[in-house]
Amino acid sequence: MRQRSKQHNSRLAVVAIAICAMITFPILMIPVGLRESTPAGVLVGRAYAAAYPDADQQDVLEEDWAIKAEDMVITQDQVGDQDLDPNADPDSGTEPAPEDNGLTIDPETGLIILGEGQMVGETYFDDSQHIEQKYSDIMTAMVVQTYDSANLPIELLDTRAFTPTEQDFYISTSNTILKEEPNMDSITVASIARSTKVTQIAIGDTWSLIRTAEGIEGYVLTGSLSYEMVFNDIDRTVWVDASGLKLRASPSTDAEVIKELGRWTRLHCSGIANNQWYRVTLDDGTAGYVYVSYTTQKPPPTPTPKPTPKPKSGGKKGGGSGGGGGNNNPPPDISGQNGESIVNIAKSMLGTPYVWCGESKSGVDCSGLVVYCYRQIGISVPHQSNKIRSVGTGVSRSEIKLGDVIVYDLKGSDGVADHVAIYAGNGQVIHASSSRDAVVWGNMDMGTILTIRRFVG
Repeated sequence: MRQRSKQHNSRLAVVAIAICAMITFPILMIPVGLRESTPAGVLVGRAYAAAYPDADQQDVLEEDWAIKAEDMVITQDQVGDQDLDPNADPDSGTEPAPEDNGLTIDPETGLIILGEGQMVGETYFDDSQHIEQKYSDIMTAMVVQTYDSANLPIELLDTRAFTPTEQDFYISTSNTILKEEPNMDSITVASIARSTKVTQIAIGDTWSLIRTAEGIEGYVLTGSLSYEMVFNDIDRTVWVDASGLKLRASPSTDAEVIKELGRWTRLHCSGIANNQWYRVTLDDGTAGYVYVSYTTQKPPPTPTPKPTPKPKSGGKKGGGSGGGGGNNNPPPDISGQNGESIVNIAKSMLGTPYVWCGESKSGVDCSGLVVYCYRQIGISVPHQSNKIRSVGTGVSRSEIKLGDVIVYDLKGSDGVADHVAIYAGNGQVIHASSSRDAVVWGNMDMGTILTIRRFVG
């Protein structure tokens, strides 16, 4: 019994010693193995080589970006002119003192260990072959744009690969046609006028899928679309048909308000966009943009003068400059040779009968009224519309002033001057009307204007 107990105790002692040795030995070896600047990978490699000296190297799966261990070391022969420490003892088992070149030597293999970012001389390890192999199996292709018989680009993308957009644009080209497919040879869906607003649904390489305001969808060339509003040039006169219409600095309801316009303000239009905005200029030269919906091309009603009783006894038709009065208006205010005096004289003639070739208060025709008014301030003007056309100084519509004479072609087709009138301001004229048989107010745009003549400064 005692013998068995001794044997059992002996076994326990051996096991205890073995366990202590297994724990103590690695602890004692830590100062020896983990030397300063020795990478952990080198230590593991040494331990593996010591345990399995005859084992073959196993294949290891590496990523393309991984750096192999052999790429991280270099031998003494590869150092070149950078000498190692001559005082180092290769058999001493200790590492040499660090040099200025910052290189670390493995005392067992005699190899220089490179840390991350270090190099010897002026080069890192050669990775050119590695890079070539990395991209050698990638397929490459060249994309070539093709064109149709009209020299317009053919869409390269399948319509299912178009990028959705849902964005507003304006047609910037004339005679734009909407196609069923992104190809000029496909069926034409509709024609779209320049400056029309459309919605881009999707975009491809050179074509876009769009939708009109009427809901029609189709394809147009992307180059025919514009982010900015597109204006068509026009020459049109309109009048404000609302109270307080805002003249804006740009064609947007968010744009700065330049001024508010009263009803019947005259506007000279030079452009129209999407049948929505006018680009206009006022009589005083102020430029801006107004909404089309609040304007009209119909001239304002002509002011109706107070009825003036005709004289009981008037001059004969074809009468000259003498004779009795043709109306009972008060004498005009004449301040000199200026436009205001001419207008005041013309106002004093309102209601005077229309008399062929007349040029007096008893009766006048259209050119006779001009002759009479200018005679009162000492200026001679010929008594014939076509002659008035070629005398005085010609001025543009934007330069017109009170008292200027407007020469018309009322037929609007033959270019013959057959009527004249005196400009009285605010788009109004005073003229002798044969159809109304008297001197009356009229609208400046009552006929085709051939020229505007000025006889006073």
